[in-house]
Amino acid sequence: MDGMHIQFLGGVDTVTGSQHLLAAGASRVLRDCGMYQGRRDDARQINSQLPFDVAAVNAVILSHAHLDHCGNLPTLVRSGYAGPIHATTATVELAGVMLRDAARIQEQDAAYLNQKTNRRNQPPVTPLYTLADAEQALGLLRGHRYGATVAVAPGLGVLFQDAGHILGAAVNVFELEENGRRARVGFALDLGRKNLPLIRDPEIMTGLDLLVLESTYGDRLHDDATTAADQLAAAITKTLARGGKVIIPSFALERAQELLYHLTCLMAAGRLPALPVYVDSPMAVAVTRIFRQNIAYLDDETQAQFQRLGSILQADWIHFIESVEDSKKVTASRQPCIVIAASGMCEHGRILHHLKHGIANGANTILIVGFMAQHTLGRRLVEGERRVRIFGDWFERRAEVVVLNAFSAHADRNELVDYVRQVGPRRIALVHGETEQRAALAARLQAAQAAPVLQPAQSETLDL
Repeated sequence: MDGMHIQFLGGVDTVTGSQHLLAAGASRVLRDCGMYQGRRDDARQINSQLPFDVAAVNAVILSHAHLDHCGNLPTLVRSGYAGPIHATTATVELAGVMLRDAARIQEQDAAYLNQKTNRRNQPPVTPLYTLADAEQALGLLRGHRYGATVAVAPGLGVLFQDAGHILGAAVNVFELEENGRRARVGFALDLGRKNLPLIRDPEIMTGLDLLVLESTYGDRLHDDATTAADQLAAAITKTLARGGKVIIPSFALERAQELLYHLTCLMAAGRLPALPVYVDSPMAVAVTRIFRQNIAYLDDETQAQFQRLGSILQADWIHFIESVEDSKKVTASRQPCIVIAASGMCEHGRILHHLKHGIANGANTILIVGFMAQHTLGRRLVEGERRVRIFGDWFERRAEVVVLNAFSAHADRNELVDYVRQVGPRRIALVHGETEQRAALAARLQAAQAAPVLQPAQSETLDL
């Protein structure tokens, strides 16, 4: 159908699989093509069947390099899309790391399942997409700087502004025009926080007819972001007094680099001794290199620290681990140290080996610095379970679990309400949040006498 409208296709009443389609006349622009992450069968079905006409899409706008926003771009390309994918220059670099890794995981998972299905005379499993599909998608990326306005299709232009979320993340303002009518639609998914290290504060969009806003933490509050370093120092100091290790499950993108920033500053100030810090994640190593190559994206305070201390992401006591053999040496060592390893929710990756060998030691600390979804090992640790299963074996948890609530790259309830107040949109559409969180934020915004608040349903179309 013609006219100006937006269709809410993914990441609507959930926090994953973001996809929104904007239309102005015959033009169609997709904002994000995220991977749905959930139970294996559900994820497979949702990710393999794109809910729109791929042939009608003129352009794609990518907000940032997290997989719930970029992870299904190879499926889009595999389905016939060959147009441009616009993003910031930093996101273009980060997407290369994220999508190649996601493709390898798809291929490895399919190979593993086929070993099992071959024994059961079942049809072979094919990967959702391959490394070749990912490379083809990456070849379509076009990089832009913050502040750039790009005409992406007839009647559709987009402005990139800083989201304050992760390196290169953007909030976008879309300018739509059709038959002399105009509309301005802003997207704040994912929206960051003020005073985060490394990155700048979120920019304020203006003149919006509609603000599409996340509600991930629609009814939750974080600790003040400026207390993160103090919380980190206290937990590490307590562990060192016991002679233990600090084991930190961490997302490879942004959270690992944020931790390195805090640790460098704490050690430079003499608040922590210069003990070994092991970054045991090949992806985190690659992402950290990209951070060092994109200093211009970082905030003024971080750039000043680079001038004063040199590269705050590569001090002498930081050891980047890439080989499996070196990872095993760190796991076997009883030397007090800090280990930062993926995955962030303790579901796979090298963190599981560190937990397996360290969780029964009462001198150790497992430091939780990120969101832990339901049904993950990370969530079970947060909830204080004493017996947990790792690689099929049961372990008694004697290590202390410490949860630091100052670490989050998403705005909380009050920060979201304050952002809406500053933007002053005519209407608000809440997405990217679990049902209860979204409903709570809608009620809070209405109580604050904000603009009318919509809670669109999956696949709903809204006339602009």
